[in-house]
Amino acid sequence: MPRTRTVLATVGAAALLVCGAAPALADGPQPPRHLSQFIAGGADGKPREVFCPSMQHVYSGGFTVSAGSDSRLAPEASDVIESRPNDHASGWIVTVRKAQVRKLLVPGKSHQSVPADLTVHIACTDDTMMHGA
Repeated sequence: MPRTRTVLATVGAAALLVCGAAPALADGPQPPRHLSQFIAGGADGKPREVFCPSMQHVYSGGFTVSAGSDSRLAPEASDVIESRPNDHASGWIVTVRKAQVRKLLVPGKSHQSVPADLTVHIACTDDTMMHGA
């Protein structure tokens, strides 16, 4: 009798494990998660790094530059030094220079040029998707 209970308990526990894991397996890998980080004045030529949540790796990334409401982007092209995943694929690194020119607020004063705003965009995915499973 005790042996029968042990076998039934073991079979029941195994069934519970299989049934409990089934929904997780059925869900499969999650689609990439898109994140953005706004950095005021971030287009100043310094490296900016945005990280994925833990247990995820960067799938792709990029950036946009913009001017504040009281500014316009300078006519010169953006100087993109780097836009790539970091060495461990845990985030994305962007280094870009782009100026914005403050609108003339006081007549007769010169325009003020400052770094443009930078938004870093990344797509992160879980380990399962990265390995094609």
